[in-house]
Amino acid sequence: MWLERLSGGNAALITLADAKDKLRILTPEGEDPELDAEITRAIAAASTHLDVDGDGFGGLGFPLVSQQWVRKGAGFTSDLLRLPFARIHSVDVVRCVREDGSSLTVPPEDYILAGSGRARRIELLPGKSWPSHAARADAVEVEFTAGFAAVEEVPEDIRAAARELVKLYYDHPLADAALGIPEQVQRGVDRLTRRYRAFAG
Repeated sequence: MWLERLSGGNAALITLADAKDKLRILTPEGEDPELDAEITRAIAAASTHLDVDGDGFGGLGFPLVSQQWVRKGAGFTSDLLRLPFARIHSVDVVRCVREDGSSLTVPPEDYILAGSGRARRIELLPGKSWPSHAARADAVEVEFTAGFAAVEEVPEDIRAAARELVKLYYDHPLADAALGIPEQVQRGVDRLTRRYRAFAG
């Protein structure tokens, strides 16, 4: 069973103007292109630090801004149908490969997105059954969309964590690669994001 991102990711969690305000830089946007590019790189680094990578690892443990993912496995198992992230927006497609090699899309009226809290799973409705499928590792796949619908819906405390990281990456462009995140900065980021990390996975 495996997971991969199909689209989305790399969304900037704060604007250039917001970052400049945090950095106390008064230069209007566009007046100094090199400075704007430097700050934009810091924003990208901070946003990437908080988001999951293309395989679903790292960050806060879930996609931050609307991303489409696919989960593939050998069958309609409980593990496959238990979606891996918090904040699932929708199940877009459930399909399987039949014994003859053809692809079959399961009718969306046959199942629902269910769960409790922020955990979600796909459940068959009464009287329905999953179709038979080929015996192969990628016989079943589920495409779904996860994350907040737009950057504006990302909670302010997550965006505040992004601002702290922007300052770090602006002041120390190689901080993550060379030195890691300083303990004081990491504590601040953890404090701001802890309640979201608790639901990741």
